[in-house]
Amino acid sequence: MTAMFEQVVHVRWRDTDALGHVNHAVFLTYLEEGRDAFYAAALGSEPDYVVARLEVDLRAEVRYPDQRVTVRIQVERLGTTSLTTREMILTSSGDLAAEARVITVRWDRRRRQPIPFSPDERTRLSAAMSG
Repeated sequence: MTAMFEQVVHVRWRDTDALGHVNHAVFLTYLEEGRDAFYAAALGSEPDYVVARLEVDLRAEVRYPDQRVTVRIQVERLGTTSLTTREMILTSSGDLAAEARVITVRWDRRRRQPIPFSPDERTRLSAAMSG
């Protein structure tokens, strides 16, 4: 697990709550935006997937004046139908705002069930793991 993918995500005014910082639930959206970009970059397309497990540790606040955050993603494990990633949200000043471990499952939207990654997808994701 050495390769790292990064995606800049813009902080929107509507992301903030009455305390003036980005609401904790929005962190999941930032992670999802980064993950979608990772899948598109790693596989050359946006495959269908579902989130099976999500663990998030919130470390620092993000405020609207920050304007952007960076989502970093590393592949931890590639299973038959699942992909485990370590994901981070960094503030514009580089502070760690959140750490997450996410398990996604490759999904067949027509049959509504998990499907294995194809041999080509496995090759591409393995390359993403090693950089």
